[in-house]
This record gives sequence, structure tokens and C-alpha cells, in this order.
Amino acid sequence: MIMENENKVGIARNSGRYSFTIKKSIVIVLAVATILTCCWLILGLMSSLDIPSNKNDQFASEQKWEVDQRSDIDSCDKQIMKNQIDLKRADERQISERAFQTQILALLIIVLQLILIFFVVLIRWKPYSLQKTS
Repeated sequence: MIMENENKVGIARNSGRYSFTIKKSIVIVLAVATILTCCWLILGLMSSLDIPSNKNDQFASEQKWEVDQRSDIDSCDKQIMKNQIDLKRADERQISERAFQTQILALLIIVLQLILIFFVVLIRWKPYSLQKTS
């Protein structure tokens, strides 16, 4: 009778250990999947960044100057074209700002997931304490 109880306790302890290891593995796999997704997001948004913003502003100024130099269109059309250039430049800045904010958020998520993985790896399974009954 005592041997049966000890075997059941040993089996329950081993079952708990395997269950804990499986849960730990699932957390690590999900964290790695999240990290990979965030890396993909960061790399995908690199093309949306307005990194040489000074050059792009200079290019927009040159385009407006070229519009001013044209003699085949009247002043109203020139103003409309310059406004379109300004609107396009403003849209590019907004897109770049959103992309940068998204990349910062993704980087923060990556750091949090790495911290999670670090703590999950450090956690050790503690076996149940066996109480002897007389």
C-alpha cells in the first residue's frame, strides 16, 4: 500500500515536471515567433523611413523652383502644382513618422520578449515536497 502511494506520487511529480517543461517550451516558441514577426515588421518599414529628409526637402524645393520657371502655365496652375508638391512632402513625412513609431514599438516588444525568455529559462521546476505520513 505504501509502495503504491510512493509510485503515484513519483508519477505525479514526473507528470508535473513534463507539463512544466512543455509550458516553458510553448512560452519560448511563442516569444521567438513574436521576435521574428517584429524583426520582419522593422525591416519591412525601412523603405518607408524618410532618412535623407534634408535631401528630400531640397528636392521638393527644386521641384517648386522648376514649376516657377515654367512659362507655359499661368500662376494659378503654378500654385496648385507647388501645393501638390508640399502635400506630397507632408504625406511622406507622416508616413515616415508612423513607420518610425511602429519600429520603436516593435523594438520595445523585442526587448520585452527577450527579458521574458531570460526569466523563463532561469525558472527551475521545484518538485512537490513529500510529506511522510505515519
